[in-house]
Amino acid sequence: MTVYRKISLLMLAVFLVIYLFGALLYARQARHDVERELDGVAGLAQSLGVPASLPASLVESVRHLRPASEPGTGYGARVPDWFSDMIAGQSVRPVLNGWQIDPSDEVEEIWEGFLLISGSYAIGMALCFLALFVMVRRGMRTLSSLSGAMEAVSEGHLTSRLPRQGEQELDSLVCRFNSMAAALESEQQTVSRLVNELLQLQDREREHIARVLHDDLGQYLTGIRAQSRSLLYDPELNERQKQQARDLAEHCETIQKHFRHLLQDLHPLVMEQLGLGSAIRHLSEQWQQLSGLDCHLAMDERLPEFTGEQQTHLYRFLQEALNNISRHAHASCATLAVARNDNELSIEVRDDGVGNDHLPDNAGLGVRSMRERARCLGGEAQFLSRRGEGTRIRLAVPLARRYPTTGGVL
Repeated sequence: MTVYRKISLLMLAVFLVIYLFGALLYARQARHDVERELDGVAGLAQSLGVPASLPASLVESVRHLRPASEPGTGYGARVPDWFSDMIAGQSVRPVLNGWQIDPSDEVEEIWEGFLLISGSYAIGMALCFLALFVMVRRGMRTLSSLSGAMEAVSEGHLTSRLPRQGEQELDSLVCRFNSMAAALESEQQTVSRLVNELLQLQDREREHIARVLHDDLGQYLTGIRAQSRSLLYDPELNERQKQQARDLAEHCETIQKHFRHLLQDLHPLVMEQLGLGSAIRHLSEQWQQLSGLDCHLAMDERLPEFTGEQQTHLYRFLQEALNNISRHAHASCATLAVARNDNELSIEVRDDGVGNDHLPDNAGLGVRSMRERARCLGGEAQFLSRRGEGTRIRLAVPLARRYPTTGGVL
């Protein structure tokens, strides 16, 4: 039951109790007035002569008295019997000096007054209910707006605010909500800034580790491989030693192959050298080789020129999406689509795997990092998955007008 119905029923019960109590007091007072009026009329009948000795005009003008020889007109249809019985009683009035005491005029006046008071009371009650309806509706409108704003906050829209209210209680509630939303928005901005800085620090550390490995360990491996190859031409070594040198060179080549994959995973140098488009193509090819799954790439040649930080976020987003497919999707192929519209860069990663009805509610660290990177890009990531129908990940990055179209190699 709604609040308005509960308050209306309570007020209706109060109004009915007041009305019944007032009606009983009115009836009691009316009965007392009728009795007093009839007592006075009885004295008048004693002082008057018989009706036959008086002028007809005087006989007709006397109230509450009629000649006993004339039949009574009763209360008429306007006065209910229960009301006349309650006010005047059912006893027959005595005949005094040829006059019959008749309280019908007095009862009719009391009934008309009762109807007038009841009508006024009904109008007042209707006005009260109307005022109650207006106020409750206004308050419920504010509560409905508050509920909608709280739902928006629960969905992550922390910029929701409510206007000030004229009522002090509602205004206090609205002010508290606005303060809470402002505090949550400030905390979210702080957390987002810290997460963004953490992701940048992580990317910088990856880049540093990749460069150190490439410059130091990579050079050592290259030197060992070259020395092993040179031993094959040493005439002082026998065939067994040359085979060992040949195996050592092959091992170095295998290590370098995996080493290049590791460096590419830590920091895509191809993105620095050839741009974002080439890095995405290289990522899809490398993922296809390592996972053994097919990857269908459809990429628009008109990619915008992002900053280095934005390119890294976008690349890591795609990298994490493809890694999740190879680890958890149990898919046979994946589709990567990158398209540029007038106002946004649209990216979609789709697979034909098992799907997950609870994604992204039970998401792990990888999905959370993808959402944070999408937020750092100013976009929004959507995860659409259903068991047996695979998973679809969409990323929409809004493009500012300053982003030109790349004209380099893709």
